[in-house]
Amino acid sequence: MGERMDITGAARLLGSPESTVVRWARQGLLPCRGSYPELRFERSALERWARGTGMRGRAGQAARVDYQDDLLAAGILRGAVGSAQPTDAAKAIGFAVNQLKDLPEEARLEIIDAVMERERMASTGLGRGVALPHPRRPVERWIKEPRLSVLFLEESLDWAAIDGQPVSTVLLLLSPSVPMHLELLARVSLALHDSTLVELLRSAPDAAALLERVRVIHRED
Repeated sequence: MGERMDITGAARLLGSPESTVVRWARQGLLPCRGSYPELRFERSALERWARGTGMRGRAGQAARVDYQDDLLAAGILRGAVGSAQPTDAAKAIGFAVNQLKDLPEEARLEIIDAVMERERMASTGLGRGVALPHPRRPVERWIKEPRLSVLFLEESLDWAAIDGQPVSTVLLLLSPSVPMHLELLARVSLALHDSTLVELLRSAPDAAALLERVRVIHRED
């Protein structure tokens, strides 16, 4: 049997906060045994998982994502997947930002303002039931790595989408730089050409199922 690790050891290996490791484990994204607070991880399984997601975590170092490997999966892992019943697009954006629990309140308020500023310029409703809200400019003060907050709406909302259809899935896109923002936009746009993914989004899948499909798309690309 390989080396076993607790939450602190797993967080150190992956270069991620303990709260993030616990969230991933609860969502069924990490290979682990037991339940919180007695979660246990095997080092070899964690290292394989990290390689598979593009994370290059090593003890004492921040996790690094190889963006050529699996940018969308990494963005989802750093972000959040949830559901809510907001009454309009502005409230939906607030829900999507506030899912990012590790960000301080000041950061969340600043990001909401930046995303709403962009939304007032033109709707980010892409069509096929998906909206892609994002700031005009990277929020570099708070966002150091690409993040994707996925919010499934319990009731579809009018988002002035280009096809006139209501939105049921919100993909909040946050990037640390303009080049990374453009790369992530391109990856999302490509993924949304996958009809299987679009149908999956309509079913409000859990994080594990969503990641599985995103990784299939990446392998087929």
